[in-house]
Parts: sequence; structure tokens; C-alpha cells
Amino acid sequence: MLHIHFFVYASMLSASMLCACAKDNEANPDRPDGGADRYVVFFLTNTDVEQADGENTGRDANTAYTFVGELPHLFGDIRPGAEYKYAFGLPGPMLLTQSVAEMQYQVNKAFDIAEKYGVPVYFQLDDINNYTKEFGSGANPKFFEHPEWCEWVSFPKPGEQWGGQSNGRLPYYWFNWGNWMHADHFPNLASPDFQAFVKEQLTQGVLSVLVSRYEALKAVGKDYLFAGMAIGWETHIPDYSADNTIYNIQPDDLPVNQLLGDRMEPWEAGKLGYGALHTLGYTTYDKERLYRVIHDYSEFLAKVVYDAGIPREKIFTHIVGIKSSHPELSTTFAPPIWVAVNDYSIPGFSMSPVSCPYDLGTLKAEIAKADPTQTRFGNVEGYSIGVDGSQEQADAYFRDMFGNGASVVAVFGWGREPATSAFAVSHSPASPFVQAAKKWLKAP
Repeated sequence: MLHIHFFVYASMLSASMLCACAKDNEANPDRPDGGADRYVVFFLTNTDVEQADGENTGRDANTAYTFVGELPHLFGDIRPGAEYKYAFGLPGPMLLTQSVAEMQYQVNKAFDIAEKYGVPVYFQLDDINNYTKEFGSGANPKFFEHPEWCEWVSFPKPGEQWGGQSNGRLPYYWFNWGNWMHADHFPNLASPDFQAFVKEQLTQGVLSVLVSRYEALKAVGKDYLFAGMAIGWETHIPDYSADNTIYNIQPDDLPVNQLLGDRMEPWEAGKLGYGALHTLGYTTYDKERLYRVIHDYSEFLAKVVYDAGIPREKIFTHIVGIKSSHPELSTTFAPPIWVAVNDYSIPGFSMSPVSCPYDLGTLKAEIAKADPTQTRFGNVEGYSIGVDGSQEQADAYFRDMFGNGASVVAVFGWGREPATSAFAVSHSPASPFVQAAKKWLKAP
């Protein structure tokens, strides 16, 4: 989601499961992880669950097939015992905006599609962004109607019930995914009431269905049809100050919302996080403590999913991985690598040579420093741009990822990404990226 050319161009699963099929194991004797699956996830950007099984509008797509139906056409049928598999990924469920019923429908429908085509499904939960109500808007309560559940730009002054109240409203959540936009507000990740709300949404809206569908698949040896889930979406705390050199916001040229035309207010152009710090009893800004807030919130969500019965190997955190290549960054927008590491999930990152640069050596070292037993990571938001110039280049990308411990490599831009977007992925069988993916998937 970052969609930012770092600094300069600011505008712009594994499952630890045994093989269910002895015959497939004989055909694939060199599985180094005792049968652990790895997935290339073709992520259906901007695509809801109904559209996933509808008209295929992807770049260079074969319109005789639906989005999901095209995958077996390109890559062959999934072989249960194969180490490398493909999956389709879906945005959501959207924990902050969808109702319980809307989320339950999405999860059930997604598994129906997975079983229909024999293609594993992967979910990308939205834990913070509330950037769209396109996938459903029935959440109740609305977290952004509760100031103490939201982030502030300052500590409360005398006479204020919440920090920045004298500004007349809470700060918007501004983001740049190619163009500047804003959502209602940003959540206070340390708020007990907000956490209770998210846990209820996750438990009732997602896990109540997902666990039963997953258990049913396990019972018939098809647990591989659930590729996993990212329990966050670039989890962070916004920072619009000079510390965030990725956004590089200038006081005399504040961002303008592409959709509504309104401009960021000068008082919004600073650090958020004061709401979380106030909740924890702090009276001064403490960036290191906010890093811990991000970690603890991700760990909290991962534990809810893990305790419900989903294996750790199918649960991924998600932060941007930029700090692995730019350690000089000091902003809650791009937190340290260790915040993605916990006992209940695989650490996951946005990683793209164009929009979110990374250094795999540093990434692995920082993960090991936080947890010496953790040898896996997830590229839970990747793109083909920058690695699709030739089949050799794309093959090297997959080799770099999987060779360094990636459980999942997500390919954003496969779905309803506008054809004019630089991030749209070609579905053409002749595409170097598709050809390289076929090689890794051992497709016919």
C-alpha cells in the first residue's frame, strides 16, 4: 500500500503441515521444511469477494476466465504435496468499517470460491486504515466517534477532554498511495476500549467462520486451501513531522486530498501518538514507547487468531520494511523491524525495490535479534514493478525471497488495479514475471 518512491518520488505461508499425499511427496522429495508450504499470492487489489469470481479486468487478462478461475489456467492445478503453491489474496475483512455480518459473508464466500476452483485463499485484514467503506460500512460502534479511541496531535491542555480539542475536530488520517487522501481518523492502538472493539470484530466477524471452514478443510486433507492471513496492514502510527522523510511534508505546501479537495491543516502536520501515550500515563512524547505500542497491538491481534486455533505459520504481522534498508529513519511511520516479531505469528513486511526498498540481510538479522528461533518472514505486500524486466530478473527475485526464508510472496496489483497504474501486474502468459512464477510453481 505504500506506493511511494522512497524519498525522491513521494507521489508515486506458510503452513507447518505434513503433506497429505504420499504420491506428491515422492514427486517432491527435496522439501527442506518437512512439508511446509510456501505461497505466491496473487493479490486482487481493489477487488471485493464478489468481483473475485466475476469479470476479469486485470491487465492483459484472459477475460474468458474470472479472476480466480484464470489462475489454474495460467499455473495448472494445485498439487497438494508441492512445496510452492499459488493463492488468491483479498483485501479485508476490514475490521474497522465492516459489520460482523459483512465480514462473515466475505470469509464464507471466499472459502466457497477457494473450494470451487481448488485455489487457496489469503486474507489481508485491515486493522488501522479505515480507508474505504467500499467493502462494507456497517461496523457498530464507529470507532472514530469516540475521541479516546482515536489518535491526537498533542496532550490535553487545561479545559480539554482530549488532546487537540481546541482545533475543533480530531486529526484526519492522511495517507499517500500514489495520491493524497484521508480517512476519518486514526485509532489509538493502546486504548483498551478500541482493542475490545477490534477483538470483537475479529472474533465474531472473521474467526467465527474462518476457524470452522479451516477445520472442515483439514478434515478432508485440504487445509492448504487456506494460505493464511495478514492480521495488520502496514501497522504504524502516523507521523507528518519533519522526522518522516518519506512523506517529506512541507509546511508551505501541505497535502491536498485528491477526492475532496480539502487541504491538511497546519496543526495536523505533526506527530500522532499522543492518544496512546496519554492512555499509558505518559506526559511527554516518547517515540520508543510508541514503537512498543505498535508491537504490542500487532502481538495482541496475532494472539487472538492463534488462540482461536490458527497455526502460527498462517498468521502474519505487517509493517513497512523500509527501515531494513534505511536504518537512519526515526519515525513511527516506518517502525523498527523488531515490532513485527512475536510468538504468535510470522513477521511480515511491505517489500518492493521501487516503492518500499528493503535489505534482506538486515531484515533477517533484525528478526533473529528479536527472536533467534524465527527463520521465516513474509513479503506480505510486494509488487512486480522493478523485478519484471526479464524472466531472469523475476526468477532472481523469487529466489532471493524464498531462498532467504520467505513463507509468502504477495503480488499486489493483480486484480482491479487500473490498467494505467505502474503497479498493475500483467496476466499475460508471456509476461516475464508470470513465466518466472510458473517456474517456481513447476507449472506445466
